[in-house]
Amino acid sequence: QMGVAASSTKEKPLAAAMWFPIYLTCSVGMVLLNKTLSVDFGNPNTVLGLQNGATVFYLYLGGIIGLFDLSVPFRLSQFRPFLAPTINWVIMLALSLKMLQYNSVATMTMFKTLGTLITCAIEIFYFKVTYSNRAKASLGLLAIGSAVYAGTDVGFSAIGYFYATLQITSWVLQTFIEKVATVDSEQTKAGVTVIRNILSLPVVCTLAAASGETTAMSELMTRQEIWGQVLLSSLFGCGLGLATSALYKYFAPTTVVVANNAGKCISIFLGCFLFKDSLSILQVFGLATSLTGGFFYGQEEKKRLSASSNNSHSK
Repeated sequence: QMGVAASSTKEKPLAAAMWFPIYLTCSVGMVLLNKTLSVDFGNPNTVLGLQNGATVFYLYLGGIIGLFDLSVPFRLSQFRPFLAPTINWVIMLALSLKMLQYNSVATMTMFKTLGTLITCAIEIFYFKVTYSNRAKASLGLLAIGSAVYAGTDVGFSAIGYFYATLQITSWVLQTFIEKVATVDSEQTKAGVTVIRNILSLPVVCTLAAASGETTAMSELMTRQEIWGQVLLSSLFGCGLGLATSALYKYFAPTTVVVANNAGKCISIFLGCFLFKDSLSILQVFGLATSLTGGFFYGQEEKKRLSASSNNSHSK
């Protein structure tokens, strides 16, 4: 796979390289816009509904001009298998917006790496998945970094950590739901994304009504900048999907992991600058340790999955 990626890069070096700034722009832009929406507007379910609706529109337009593959016709039978997984997926995304209302971008990043640790711990102790010693050491780094960060968080918010805990719990649950309820759909990847976003809309409306976001739409009528932020964040989400696929096509998986970590670091720096989030020296050390552990774990996990795939093909 690395050989194919290398040869693809040689064939179109400029076309391949341009996806890095696109990836970083979309990745960082989406995080910062979500943070802005969470702080300035709130109403996470309303924001999520608008974002998902806009995503369907963008994917449809992209299908028309050939950016996305929507060649397979949609049928009702394609929607049913995705209904249950979509419910928790919506809750997870809404909680992600809610946690940003109270937490810094750095805290959000730390909790996401902590989610990886929890998922792996469940796999090791419950599902008896075997990890290499280097992978376990990477997870140890991740755990130490998370503990140092949380213990020295100068911007600690009890309610913020409460929502972050709920979000990561939902994220870990979604990881196992996706593994257990894997759906082999005849639809294309873009088509499946359309299906999930359409199915999310009634769930989002229910959550918005249940959480008292009844005045959100009337407020939106007087705040045009919110519409712009929502539409742009959805556009960045679609662009991120395109850029990720392109990076995996042209480069080795390690390069994509590096780009992902670079995006996190830029988001944290700009988040501190734009939203006046302060970090102590120990917090920075804990975050750097956690990100380093997450990076090395990603490397080991790619090797494990590659070896598992090769073994299954050889049988």
